[in-house]
This record gives sequence, structure tokens and C-alpha cells, in this order.
Amino acid sequence: MTQVELTRFRIKKGKEAEAQEWMDFLNSHHEDTVATMSGEKMYVETVFKDENEDGYTYFYWYSVQGENGSAVEESESYIDKKHLEYWDECIDPDYKPVDLVLEQSL
Repeated sequence: MTQVELTRFRIKKGKEAEAQEWMDFLNSHHEDTVATMSGEKMYVETVFKDENEDGYTYFYWYSVQGENGSAVEESESYIDKKHLEYWDECIDPDYKPVDLVLEQSL
């Protein structure tokens, strides 16, 4: 079964520039980034940025993924290793991610 998700993550205060650097890194290494997705059975992965009125920046992570894909944490790819470094540096662990509810998927 295909899994469709949209999750909101908060960026740590003071890490907004690093979060942008992270997205720029993934975009500038597009071909290598896309190459990591097949093992994860990740068909679509899209990130939206929201500079919210509450003073925080949020990333909304949209993904369409198949079953039994490899975990990004198990990857040996330099892209995935750097991705996880940025994740640890930028995503606020004190904020509980918000999973939006899928109402329709065609």
C-alpha cells in the first residue's frame, strides 16, 4: 500500500540559515538525491517552507512512499548522511511534529 504523508516540523531558532543551506544542498545535488529514493521506495518527496507569524520557520514534508523501503538511517549514501546531519542540526526536537490528515488522494 502506498503511504501519503504531510508532516509539519519546526526549525530550531537560530538555525534558519542552516535549514536553507540544507534545502540548497539537496537541490544542488538533485541527481544524487533522487538516486537515493528508489531504495527507500520514495516516489515523491517535497518540502515546503513556512516563515510563520509565531516567529518560527516550519518545514512541511510531503511524501508518497511504498511499503518496505529502506530507512534513510541505514543508507551509506553521502547525501543521506549529510541529510541526517542537517536534520539533527535544524529540526527542533522539543516540537512534536504535526501529521496532517489525508482526506482525499486520487
